[in-house]
Amino acid sequence: MRYIIYGAGGIGSIMGGHMFRTGHDVILIGRTGHINAINNNGLCLITPTGTHVLQIPSVTAPEQIEFRPDDVVFLCMKGQDTEAALQNLKAVIADIPVFCFQNGVRNEEIAAEYFARVYGVMVRVGAVYLTDGEVVARRDPPGWYIIGRYQEGTDELAETVADDLRTAGYYIRTVADVMPYKWGKLMANTGNAVGAITSGSWQDMMPVFRAVSAEAAEVVEKAGIKWISQEQVAKDWPEITEPLRGQLNTEAQSSTWQSLARHQGTVETDFLNGEIVRVAKQLGLKAPLNEKLVEISREMAANHEPPGKYTLAQLSEMLGLEGGN
Repeated sequence: MRYIIYGAGGIGSIMGGHMFRTGHDVILIGRTGHINAINNNGLCLITPTGTHVLQIPSVTAPEQIEFRPDDVVFLCMKGQDTEAALQNLKAVIADIPVFCFQNGVRNEEIAAEYFARVYGVMVRVGAVYLTDGEVVARRDPPGWYIIGRYQEGTDELAETVADDLRTAGYYIRTVADVMPYKWGKLMANTGNAVGAITSGSWQDMMPVFRAVSAEAAEVVEKAGIKWISQEQVAKDWPEITEPLRGQLNTEAQSSTWQSLARHQGTVETDFLNGEIVRVAKQLGLKAPLNEKLVEISREMAANHEPPGKYTLAQLSEMLGLEGGN
């Protein structure tokens, strides 16, 4: 098979890089600056065990690819870019398997409006993308994925993709009910905005994160949505808790933090904390902490402000919480 990595930012470029260097057929689709840098100088993939410069075929749009029957698309862009990306993909190919290597829980629903074969993926990867042409994989192994058909089930293609990702160094599970895992990851990702807004340390942010997470959990549970926590995933999957072969510490935090650092103009918060707000409204409830995080991060992105505009104490006050540092 050939793997089309659509949305080659941090997660996509690292995955494409590891797959390419382990012998898989890969094409990257990404933003112009990043793709130009790759085409001119190769993709610089920095890992805890070494740096690889990879001459991966790279384009800026699906129409630049001659699609083949054995192609598979990995969607790796942020949720706010999914719909437009799928429209562009559908314009050049009517039917192709689509795997959503994305945070949030809406991407699969959107993809299913365009393509019949859609797969959900819960993503845990330590990725840094701040400079065009260069990505940093914080960990070795680089991460783990849980893969399943959307809305449920698994099949031979999912197992084949899983095997190929294992050869590229990832831990992989396939499951028949992937969306509870994606909801569990979303619950963890509600803290991304806190770090992006404050650039606080993980330990200092914990009181705010716990409050935001508790609000999200209350909403999701009232909605009757099944979710599997990251703690439960680790308990059920001991392999991912084994000591890493290597790790790189970076200033960069979550992908939301990195979007602000790159001054992209948008962030994914609408598809993370915003999902909690959306579910709350459907129930006639409010989720004021998550709603405020969406408002602040959206404003920072629109104004092209870097991460860390507010102190943790300032954010705590804006959220109506006590005890911020």
